[in-house]
Amino acid sequence: MGQPQDNPEIPRPGLFCYVRNRRGVIAGVEPFDGDAGRLHLVHIEYKDDQLPPEEQLVWEVEGASARVLPPTALPDPSRFGPMPAADFDALLRAARWTAAMPFLDPDGSGPLERLPIRSPFHGAVQVEDYQLVPLLKALRMPRVNLLLADDVGLGKTVEAGLILSELLIRRRVQRVLILTPASLRLQWRDEMWDKFSLPFNLIDRDETAALRRRLGMDASPWRSFSRIIASYHYLRQDDVLEQFMAASRPREGSPHLPWDLLVVDECHNLMPSPFGEDSDLCRMVRLLAPRFEHRLFLSATPHNGHTRSFSGLLEILDPVRFSQTDELKPAERARVQQVVVRRLKREINERTDPPKFCTRLEPMELTLDLSAQELALSRAFEEFRTAMRAYIAAGDRRRRRAGSFAVEILGKRLLSCPVAFAESWSRCSAGLGEETSASETDVDSARRAVERETGDDRETQSREAVAAGVVGAWLQQAGPHVEEQTAAIDAALAGLRLDAGAGDVVARDPVADARFDALVAVIETLLRDDGGSGAGGSGVGGSGAGGRGGAWRDDERLVVFTEYKTTLDYVARRLRERYEPERILTLFGGMDETERDLVKQAFNDPAEPVRVLLGTDAAAEGLNLQRTARYLLHYDCPWNPSKLEQRNGRLDRHGQARDVQIFHFMTEEDQDVRFLAHVLRKANDIREDLGSANELFAEAAHRRLVGGEDAATVQGELDARLAAVRGRAHVDADATVATADHGAAAGEQVAALAAELDLDGDGMRDTLEAALAVHAGRPQIEPAPEAGTFRLVRPDLPGWAEVVDESLRLDARGRGRGAVARLAFGPEPFLDRVGQRLVFSPRRDVALLHLSHPMLEHAFSTLMRRRFPGTGDEVSRWAVRLNGVPADLDALILLSVEELAVNELRETFHHWVRTFALPVRGGTVGEPWPHVPAVELRTKAAGNVALGEHHQARAAELFDDALPDVKRFLTLYTDDLSTALRDQLARAGEQAKDEEEERYRSRQGEVSALIQESTLAKLEREIDKLKTERQQGTLFDEDARLDELDRSIEEKREEIARRTRHYEEVREQLERERERIVRYLLPRRHAMPAPAQVFPVCVEIRLPEAAR
Repeated sequence: MGQPQDNPEIPRPGLFCYVRNRRGVIAGVEPFDGDAGRLHLVHIEYKDDQLPPEEQLVWEVEGASARVLPPTALPDPSRFGPMPAADFDALLRAARWTAAMPFLDPDGSGPLERLPIRSPFHGAVQVEDYQLVPLLKALRMPRVNLLLADDVGLGKTVEAGLILSELLIRRRVQRVLILTPASLRLQWRDEMWDKFSLPFNLIDRDETAALRRRLGMDASPWRSFSRIIASYHYLRQDDVLEQFMAASRPREGSPHLPWDLLVVDECHNLMPSPFGEDSDLCRMVRLLAPRFEHRLFLSATPHNGHTRSFSGLLEILDPVRFSQTDELKPAERARVQQVVVRRLKREINERTDPPKFCTRLEPMELTLDLSAQELALSRAFEEFRTAMRAYIAAGDRRRRRAGSFAVEILGKRLLSCPVAFAESWSRCSAGLGEETSASETDVDSARRAVERETGDDRETQSREAVAAGVVGAWLQQAGPHVEEQTAAIDAALAGLRLDAGAGDVVARDPVADARFDALVAVIETLLRDDGGSGAGGSGVGGSGAGGRGGAWRDDERLVVFTEYKTTLDYVARRLRERYEPERILTLFGGMDETERDLVKQAFNDPAEPVRVLLGTDAAAEGLNLQRTARYLLHYDCPWNPSKLEQRNGRLDRHGQARDVQIFHFMTEEDQDVRFLAHVLRKANDIREDLGSANELFAEAAHRRLVGGEDAATVQGELDARLAAVRGRAHVDADATVATADHGAAAGEQVAALAAELDLDGDGMRDTLEAALAVHAGRPQIEPAPEAGTFRLVRPDLPGWAEVVDESLRLDARGRGRGAVARLAFGPEPFLDRVGQRLVFSPRRDVALLHLSHPMLEHAFSTLMRRRFPGTGDEVSRWAVRLNGVPADLDALILLSVEELAVNELRETFHHWVRTFALPVRGGTVGEPWPHVPAVELRTKAAGNVALGEHHQARAAELFDDALPDVKRFLTLYTDDLSTALRDQLARAGEQAKDEEEERYRSRQGEVSALIQESTLAKLEREIDKLKTERQQGTLFDEDARLDELDRSIEEKREEIARRTRHYEEVREQLERERERIVRYLLPRRHAMPAPAQVFPVCVEIRLPEAAR
């Protein structure tokens, strides 16, 4: 550290400063006495596009390079000439657009309210009105606790991005953790960057190891990065969770928590158990959540049919409103609407004309014409399943579990395709031939390994291969019980030329494969010009391979999903042998990141030759494939219908312009295939209630496909039980689909703010042009041939090349340096009319600029530097125009000022640029004219009139005469502003404190009541209720646990003790939170340690027309 230098300027909170060649706001000052006298530790929030965004430094150590920027420094027209009009306008717009956070009503009697939303201006998305409902709801919360439960495909990620962006803009959050399934990490990172220009770090073991190689073994990603995306399966690991908790300890006496915002995607995976111990994932999120100020959960299936699980999830989300309970009381049900938003596509379609979303047509069956060889394999496996059922029925529970897993892992592969089954059977046969057999414990370990999520299909494939070998070694115990049946399977595979002794089965074509033939028929019918007449054509539905059609259609593509990479590899190989290889692409979990991106880009690019995309379930989550495809085929059917809906949601989602057609296989010749076709149809019928029905489907699938029960019986009981649970997972959520339903329409507010900021596409283009031209002259942006798009004249412009490479340069796909994307400043180049719908489609070759785009952020930083002396780029900050002034006035002075206020938490809570129109008559400055939006102050053609030296001299003279009046006006206005802010802040603080106190008082009483109600009698009533549900066929997944509780008084007492401990922990947490919020956070958030600051930005002097 250097020695303190004399620095006469004492920093104060709320002042602008220039330090380390950067402009920032002094958010806090802590004086302390050192050896060299009184020093000041200064907390600075920088106002540019560089890193870090804030830091603490000792002011005196910075020496003369650190200076406070005078808050009353008006331009001096007597010393410097006026700015060119275009540069002046760009400077003022940059100031407006980086300060749009008014704590006071910005337009008086106008339509704008305090703190209007800004995030729609900070994203490369076309925001729908319904997507703003969660944003407005979140901003009304003192702490954001929100569950986004919209239908699949409505854009929950965009809604989350809007909330996150708004909170960042308002500086309510800085440290953010997004937890997702492993397969969605890249999708979230890309969406946040592509749509909102928000960079995130992906954290896993590899990244942690790389960080420690750079910074040392003590380095922690949880301390080093402020925006993180991680898999919750990674974070739940004991060592990783321990490191996170160590890096996230709350500071004693601090009003702030260690983290600001927790986002959990697919949060139903972390839902608490209705009875007994919670899962590792649930215990993890219970530990994490109290470290976060705000919590945002996402799930299209938030309710699994168990009120205790759903209320437990709500308790994790917001313990101030909810407790885990088996029955939501009326007050709690009313609170659900406060924190849960759930809208369905059909509800939005009913309110929009034309309908906002496409129609998903009824699933279409593709009838399989199974060959004798395929039927022989199906019958052989059914006999094997029957023999296994008899064998495991005679054993204990461990044998039953091992045998069920053996049948399941083999049976699922058979229902995918014969080749996938043959591969697993060859591994199983190898296990049968091993010298030692495997135990039930070995099989159980293999089962847990297969069920553990990896997000990597190759790893899953490897685990399944090992599991098949372990199953085979365990089957040695079955010996004579299944010997005949295993021989029959061997013979059937040999009949298909898929026997294990003939080498790699994936590389071979079976004698017959009805599924593959049906796929080829679909391709020929739908994707080839002479193949048929569309989804309803006569060519779809049979399994004959058909002939090879004519030219490929340009407007159609097909997505094929399978559970298994083995099936994907086999089908891809055969399709590439039949068609041109470039027509077929594959996507699977664990692909190289660059390769995965290239596949998605190619499939979504109508100019690319690809026509068929084969994907696995691990690759399905988060994919957006609606731009070019409307046809989807389920090559196999997962037992979990939510996975089916995830697949369908890749096409049936926001932005799909055409009706979506789903295909699946069906045959009367194979009862298992027929049963799964029935499951798929039922899942489609009740897709809005899938959360509560998943366990019913899983139980029915297990009974038929593992237990071998009669298909008709299982189907009948499934249908009855589905009817019984219909609506059981209904959530009394906020279903608002239009912002106007609860006040002023958000679109009107956004338009009004744009008018106040003088914000439109032309203004953005002109502002970027002015910044690019600072050292290089004009033009730097020129129109491209396509209407509405522009190109950079010099992408390698010094000072800009790095930003261009980061945000505009396209991936060259390994062929050198990529081209630079064109620019768009409005949505027009991205809008396509398909039928009645106008569809917004992102493009790789055109970047939609917005206020958070790196190019514009760099432009703002460049222009803001020009306001201040000593930067080398400073400008005079005044301009002259001849227009808009009544003849009886000497001039009109447009004085633009930047208002800034900081609270005791060092949060900038008011930041706004206001323009006053001050009339000058007879050398005296009059009262400011009534407020008008900035867009109405914009000059038109008269602003381009050539100005002579006499105009400049006249303007300078007038301003010099008016200067004392202008300074007096600024002094009085600053005092009035400080008073108004303090009054508004005090009112808001009192209201917030009263609401929080009442909320905590009410909740403490509720939790105490729950503790008292945790009695044996209440638990037995709960068990009786669940037993009734079981008799009605609506309870499955907790069957065994329910029987244990019912039989054992000790089990009941343990359950009561567990609940009581939990409620007591919640009560203690509530008390800690009440102390932190009411005693420390709210009083400091609603107190101003210093007066508001008013900084003159620039002055425009308008002379009357007669001055020409």
